[in-house]
Amino acid sequence: MTFAQGAIMAILLAMLVVYATERIRVEIVAMSGLAGAFAVGVVPVGNVFAGFASPAVITVVEILIVVAALSNTRALDTLASTIASRLRGERAVLVFLCATGALISVFMNNIGALALIFPVTLSVCSRIGIAPARVLMPLSFATLLGGMCSLTGTPANLVVNEWMAGEAGRDLGYFELAIVGGPLTLLGVAWLAVGAPRVFTHLAPADGPVGDAGPTLFVVERDLPPSSRFAGMPLTRFEEATEMRVHGVVRLGAHVFARRRDIVLAAGDTLLIEGHIARIHELEDARDLEAGAFDAASEQLELVVMPESLLLGSRVEDLEAMADGRADVIALASRRGRIEGRFSDLPISMGDALIVAGERATIRQLAADCGLLMLSPRRRVHSAQNAVTGVCIFAAGVAATALEILPVQIAFGAVVLALAMTGILNLRTALAEMNWGIVILLACMIPLGLAVEETGAARVIADGLADVLPSGEPLIIVLAVLVLAVAITPFVDNVSTAAVLSPIAAGLATRTGTPIEPLLIAVAIGASLDFLTPFGHHNNAVVMGAGGYRFVDFPRLGAPLITISLCASAGIFALMLSA
Repeated sequence: MTFAQGAIMAILLAMLVVYATERIRVEIVAMSGLAGAFAVGVVPVGNVFAGFASPAVITVVEILIVVAALSNTRALDTLASTIASRLRGERAVLVFLCATGALISVFMNNIGALALIFPVTLSVCSRIGIAPARVLMPLSFATLLGGMCSLTGTPANLVVNEWMAGEAGRDLGYFELAIVGGPLTLLGVAWLAVGAPRVFTHLAPADGPVGDAGPTLFVVERDLPPSSRFAGMPLTRFEEATEMRVHGVVRLGAHVFARRRDIVLAAGDTLLIEGHIARIHELEDARDLEAGAFDAASEQLELVVMPESLLLGSRVEDLEAMADGRADVIALASRRGRIEGRFSDLPISMGDALIVAGERATIRQLAADCGLLMLSPRRRVHSAQNAVTGVCIFAAGVAATALEILPVQIAFGAVVLALAMTGILNLRTALAEMNWGIVILLACMIPLGLAVEETGAARVIADGLADVLPSGEPLIIVLAVLVLAVAITPFVDNVSTAAVLSPIAAGLATRTGTPIEPLLIAVAIGASLDFLTPFGHHNNAVVMGAGGYRFVDFPRLGAPLITISLCASAGIFALMLSA
């Protein structure tokens, strides 16, 4: 073994150990490993940043941007809420949510798929009284299963596709991985539906609503434009049609005082209304309500008034004055039962939630100065029409890739452009909020994976495996690669697993004469069978915190799932190799 081969193997082994400890961010570990490989000369200067130009990295960036756009629509939430409201029983809800999560994950990054279906799951659990922990882990596993069925299901698949292109001279078909991943997904969802209720019997049904991340009803002040279909409508009918409460009507600068059933709305009226913020945005998109002068495309952050806040006893206009016109309060969820006067006159009390629009830095400074707790960003929810348009654009990109009309990175680049041009995607916001850690991790691991091949380390490992494996038994060789991937991925990010094992699989193909396609597919499938630990994949880490799971809960549900997957994979690969 040469110095370069020993050095790259030592660097990767050290990285795997550090990854498993979870004490340092994965992108920092990847950058440090790449820097170390460059320092010892195993990664040449021309390859250090080659990963950022890789089609795999470009496609991941595009997918994350598309996810950001689709998550701002209500298409998936509306679909899930409508169907879930017609289901009866926990198992039916579990099957539907897991199947939906797996299906979404086929077409987009499994992290993005979980992000889309996660709030829907919490809402469904709250409505039917199920503890979220009975559903969240199965949902996470389902998104990992669905990610095995297409090139864009997980970044690891794109890494494997890079090696397929280099070794076999062709790309994997968009759904080629589904030859193995499809049956495993169906079997996996079936096991989750049967096994999860048994594994989590100790979790009692939820008592009342669960998973609420904050208030759902906000008070806003909006104008009634001439184009509004509600102009000329009685106030009581407006409330019935919009499912909102009107606390005041201002006409020509004066409050309208009359019995509620006698008030008829007119164009130009200013309404102080209370309702769901998504419904308010929908009416604005339909031009039935008109927002104020604030920039609807600006950042919108939710702030909670803390007990020590300087704003206690102040009014909304006082907070806007402190921002010097650089931020606007656009909604207030007040704990006071009585709402009256103009929006700017509303008092601010402890525990109130405010939605503030403006630049992120300005809002952060305002929160620090006034004693406010900043929650997660609120994006504007697009109308149903924009939701359908966004989904259709995304489907067109998937179709162009699946039919091999365009390369995957070009197809999804066109999707990003179309979403931006139609106004569904705010590119600046999407880039600012992107999970760049995933991008950096992938871009750093690709040069290291290439170094495994170029230094000959992959050949050394492949020769070592080939010496102990029967060369005349390709099925055993493929299954050995699959088991190796399954053994590594619970402790290491699946992208890193794919980057390390792909060149080893390619070396085994050359050394033993085994076809390269099933070996690389085994790497991709094994890297996604990550069901034993909470830290092997981001999805598992997310649901562990949200569901309050213990470490042992993961192997209790995941170990049987891995066993089922390995047994089914053996049969599928046997058919592939005999064909």
